[in-house]
Amino acid sequence: MKDKKFQDFSPVDKQTWIDQAIKDLKGEDFEQRLITKSMEDFSIFPFYTAEDAEAINWVKEYENQVNPPSGIPGMPPRIWANAVKVGGESEEASHEEIRFVLESGADGLIVELSGKEDLDEVFKDVLLQYIQIWIKPVGDPSKGLLAFFEWVDRQSIDHPHLNGGVLWDGLVQGFDQPIQLKEQLDKVLFLHELSKPYPHFKSICLDTATYHNAGATAVQEIGYGMAALVELMDGLTEKGAKPDAVFQDLFLFTAVGSNYFMEIAKLKTFRMAMHQLSSLYQVALKPEDLQIFTRSSVWSKSRMGLSNNLLRNTTEAMSAILGGCNTLFVEPHDKCFKSPDAFSKRMARNISNILKEECYFDKVIDPAAGSYYVENLIHSLQEHSFQLLESLEDEGGWWQAYQKNKIQETIKAVRRKKFDLLANGENLMVGVNQYVDFREEKAYAREDYPEEAYQLKPFSQSFPVERTL
Repeated sequence: MKDKKFQDFSPVDKQTWIDQAIKDLKGEDFEQRLITKSMEDFSIFPFYTAEDAEAINWVKEYENQVNPPSGIPGMPPRIWANAVKVGGESEEASHEEIRFVLESGADGLIVELSGKEDLDEVFKDVLLQYIQIWIKPVGDPSKGLLAFFEWVDRQSIDHPHLNGGVLWDGLVQGFDQPIQLKEQLDKVLFLHELSKPYPHFKSICLDTATYHNAGATAVQEIGYGMAALVELMDGLTEKGAKPDAVFQDLFLFTAVGSNYFMEIAKLKTFRMAMHQLSSLYQVALKPEDLQIFTRSSVWSKSRMGLSNNLLRNTTEAMSAILGGCNTLFVEPHDKCFKSPDAFSKRMARNISNILKEECYFDKVIDPAAGSYYVENLIHSLQEHSFQLLESLEDEGGWWQAYQKNKIQETIKAVRRKKFDLLANGENLMVGVNQYVDFREEKAYAREDYPEEAYQLKPFSQSFPVERTL
């Protein structure tokens, strides 16, 4: 613009804005009325200015470091994969679904493997080198992965062209069944050694979606996730693994909920925190080389108001992309009470494509860069999550906290608080405690409502079974 429209307006500092707000409140307390206390236990101001950003310039060092540029000419700057979970009652049915979703907009597959499948039939005519493939083991993870790699080698696929990873975290398995740390580390190390010939296929999964879907705050997700990563790093390096090889083979598997800006900040904080942690192990890892696999939240979905679930899926996908995910998996919006049908699967699959092709989310690599609000959320999340990490390390680390049920108990307390806030109306959730469509309620029985990841076990002893909303 050639004409300067605002030259007659003098700059206004933040304190002047606050003074004006106090005046307009006519005696009401500024902090109580306008400053929000988040579930993460830090304050959120009603507005932020450049003054707030000056003290946290370190955040700007991570701007636009979301994904490496593509080596293919003409590709957009922002790249993420649209992953879809597939499977059928037989190898033939699985193959048909794989072919269908790849022809309908997916470019990533999540496949359950036990090691007994006929992979020639499952992946018939599928060019794995052009998509991401994520293996979700059934039973012993080594059996499924061994069978998969043997099949890949028979197809003469160049090892660097295999992209994806293993959706299995040896430590969070302890929330579903009893585990021993040494045995789990041995399994993780075996998978790590097995996948070394495939540089872009990640075998070390840091699963923090489990915490999210049990009701944890963003601070707990990051803090407990980083503590688990320290436990893995220390255990694996003691067994002879090289720190740089471990970080190259590592990816984050997390979930994104409906707290829009907080979830954007959470993913950004995760990338920064993992990069900072890698530097402590003297690993020169670029922030954009960290793989973040993000799924839509289970916690945020309700058995009433499925249209609201569909909208939540959309905003969660937006948060995931703007936060910097490299792989996005959107669960069907009706999965919380029944087996998804063709329509809900299609809606879930299309969300990522619509955000890319019609909303142009792939045209700007980091749209949230420079946001005073998001930057301050990142700073607060980083500060509080690292305090949690330090307190866990002072008490012996993630494994000691897990054995003492400290992780389980603290998440359970937050979970109950969230339920209480919804029950008394302090927090609003459309379709649950506001604008409820009671015509839908009679259609769903509680026994039709799967528990899935809504509780953490053997959280079963200290974490009573509670169903989601």
